[in-house]
Amino acid sequence: MRRAVRMRVELPARYVSERLTIDGLVTDLSPDGVFFCSDYLDATGESVRVSIDIPWRSQPLQLHGEVRWVSEAARIGGMGIRFMDVSFEDRVVLSSLGLASHAEAGQGASPT
Repeated sequence: MRRAVRMRVELPARYVSERLTIDGLVTDLSPDGVFFCSDYLDATGESVRVSIDIPWRSQPLQLHGEVRWVSEAARIGGMGIRFMDVSFEDRVVLSSLGLASHAEAGQGASPT
């Protein structure tokens, strides 16, 4: 069971490991990890760095993690990455991304 709820997002990101450097999208996130959508995959257990472009920040959020699982599904494949040693400040940013994403999803909805 996850400690934190993951929120749906679409944020440009860069994945860097010993074998791969990939520009792609983070499609869900939590303060504990992300799903990095990509056709190029690394092995489970791989140590990685993920840079996430945040709309209101001048610099990408730089996080270290580990590939925990891999999905080879066509067009929706990618890697589940668990963050390691996330600072309090970075956790706040990650949490606020989820809140902003949730608020945007509610825009345009009319009350019934």
